[in-house]
Amino acid sequence: MIFKHLTACLGIGARRVMGALMVGAALLPGVAQAADPVTLTFRFNDPEQKEMRAALDAFEKANPGIKVNLERMAWKDARDQFLREAAVGETPDVVHIAFVWAKEMGAAGALAALDALIKAKPPGKGLSDFIAMDLATGKDGKVYALPWTTDTWAMVYRTDLLDQAGVKTLPTTWDDLRQASRDVHAKTGKTGFGFPAGSASSGSLWFLANYNWWSNGKALIVEKDKTFSVGVDKADVVGTMNYFKSYLDNGDTPKSMLGVSDWADPVIIRGLADGTIAIGIMPPASFREAINAYTAANPGKAAPFKSGPVPKGTTVGTSHLGGRMLGISATSKHPEEAWKLVQFLNDPSIFTGAYKSQFPAQRSLLQTVDFGPELKGFAEQLTHARTWGPYAEGPYAMGSMWNLTGRAFGAALSGQTSVDAAAGDLLTQIGKLNAGR
Repeated sequence: MIFKHLTACLGIGARRVMGALMVGAALLPGVAQAADPVTLTFRFNDPEQKEMRAALDAFEKANPGIKVNLERMAWKDARDQFLREAAVGETPDVVHIAFVWAKEMGAAGALAALDALIKAKPPGKGLSDFIAMDLATGKDGKVYALPWTTDTWAMVYRTDLLDQAGVKTLPTTWDDLRQASRDVHAKTGKTGFGFPAGSASSGSLWFLANYNWWSNGKALIVEKDKTFSVGVDKADVVGTMNYFKSYLDNGDTPKSMLGVSDWADPVIIRGLADGTIAIGIMPPASFREAINAYTAANPGKAAPFKSGPVPKGTTVGTSHLGGRMLGISATSKHPEEAWKLVQFLNDPSIFTGAYKSQFPAQRSLLQTVDFGPELKGFAEQLTHARTWGPYAEGPYAMGSMWNLTGRAFGAALSGQTSVDAAAGDLLTQIGKLNAGR
């Protein structure tokens, strides 16, 4: 009040002098100033929103000068949305991405190189302890993301529905799986294999197609002597399209699945939990979600679930060594604080506490993971999982191949175009990706 009265009695010039004196005093040593907290935005795409918020609360408590806004995004939208935002400089500080996106996003200038941050404060036990660092490193040799979690996909089953259908053992081949799906639908009226058949960007048909090719000794992209090329022909693509189309044509997978593209879609998780779907394919976090939903609805009952490896063809059933990375946006105004968050989320306590539904991408921590009885199939599948390798290292844009494959398979499975035409178009478009690089 005294200061207000004094300045009111002074002229404009005197008031300016007084104001300058007050600002100067604020800068003097010993004059305490309350700094505004740094606010980060973390975009997170997995279902465990509640658990992740708890982890971020713990981070804020340990770092009182940093606040973190949790932003949600569905996986099917995450890649394209981030690249669009990066083009106009409006991105979250820390972004949750798939293993195979780091190279592309680094090359596009969307992710910041982490080398200086890593050198100043190395994560965990050092980079050598992290899985898939080859996928985190760009062609320029710089590191653009830090591997965070790892997993693979496996088949999951409702054992009670298999029993009712007379299926005594888990399917081991693609033909076994096809027959088991038919038997479940014929004898129980329930959906056999409830797979996502939609064609949205970053959809699940990409994984199903590649697993089928890999299990038959083929691959969409192959590398020999540092030369990359398409490793499937039209007959391979037609055969895989017809295989998955047969489920929809024969009715043991309902045509409503054409509207589902995401492996974690509530239609599939709820279907497994309530027993309207007998068979699925997904990563372990989604399977745990189905088990938890069943347990919540049926307290005291043992969950009737098992997991098993991906079916084999002419060779062993092979899935991808997948996982998630954490990257820092190239436009983040707070890269050092963002790096603190990335390091915190890789702390061992995260994987035994708030985020225990995920497997860490650090070799030293993976040795302590207990898969539990329902997830034994995932443990077995991990021994037959491969990295994307040439898919990510070659001249073909990984995300573009993913989207093109989803669209082509979706068009064929829905009958929008013939299988033959869809297969030919897919190979033509993938060839153009290489020619245009």
